[in-house]
Amino acid sequence: MPGAPCFAVREAGGVRDSGLGLTAEQMRQLFEPFYTTKAAGMGMGLVICRSIVEAHGGRLWAENSPDGGAAFHFTLPAFTEGPS
Repeated sequence: MPGAPCFAVREAGGVRDSGLGLTAEQMRQLFEPFYTTKAAGMGMGLVICRSIVEAHGGRLWAENSPDGGAAFHFTLPAFTEGPS
């Protein structure tokens, strides 16, 4: 269809820290509601972030960085104009 939107291209982003990284147990629970490692944390931030990203057709995940620390990545479909 001329001028139709196309969502084949993906945009990616992320953030990384230089801490100790995540344990296997933390990785399993990271995106579970009410899981937190903070004394005053609610444990909803990553749950909400993942929900928003997935609602827009994307993906959010975490992994330990080879250089140390934790890395959080996401992808989202990018809007491009279809052929005219």
